Amino acid sequence: MLNKSYEIKFYEVDCKNRLKETCLLNFMQDIAAEDAENLGFGYSAIKERNIGWFLTKYYIKLNKPLMNDGCIKIQSESKGLSKINFIRDFDIFDKNDEKIGYATSSWILANLSTGGILKAEEVFPNRFEPIDKNSLRSTFPKIPAPAVITSSKEFTASYYDIDINSHVNNAIYIGWANEVLPFDILQNTRTEELEIQYKQQVKYGEKVIVKAEETEQNNFIISLNKEDGTIVCLIRQKRV
Repeated sequence: MLNKSYEIKFYEVDCKNRLKETCLLNFMQDIAAEDAENLGFGYSAIKERNIGWFLTKYYIKLNKPLMNDGCIKIQSESKGLSKINFIRDFDIFDKNDEKIGYATSSWILANLSTGGILKAEEVFPNRFEPIDKNSLRSTFPKIPAPAVITSSKEFTASYYDIDINSHVNNAIYIGWANEVLPFDILQNTRTEELEIQYKQQVKYGEKVIVKAEETEQNNFIISLNKEDGTIVCLIRQKRV
């Protein structure tokens, strides 16, 4: 388990002085990577073996807006295996140590050349224990594709969207997704629940079409698709 504080900079907040979701995801990716390194199964332990960690799912619950009042604190812990998925949890605190949110995530190991998913025992024998399903913070239920499109926008993956695995970084997707929501919704509501399911990689220069459906007031389902229609990411977002 690792605890880490993140000072919020002025360029990491929106026009309402709230931490951007993209920055929160970057913070969580940072602490996850550092904790994995400390425990011996981080990037340095697999880079020479042509293996990479791939985030597949997020569930995030925020009880309060993440305001720029100095810093937030994040605690992260590797929880174990759910079949071939590595589960990692996060707890989010304000500067006064009040818990204001939490998250859980699912990761896989894959061969960087073939994309083939690797079993835990193939990479880290006897390292991870199965997780009790009853202790999961989310079962990551399937997110449907939008049925009635209310807005859409197209993006092209740029050089600075690409991460160390040579595909679009996971935080970029929520930034693209939010861009299709109405400005007044973004300005006057905040994210309360966020589910993200990553399906396919996006590489430099590829186009992504983002489509949104408002299923209930301030509740959205968002899909990110390649030009051929392949879904690369599905997002369910509840705003209050």
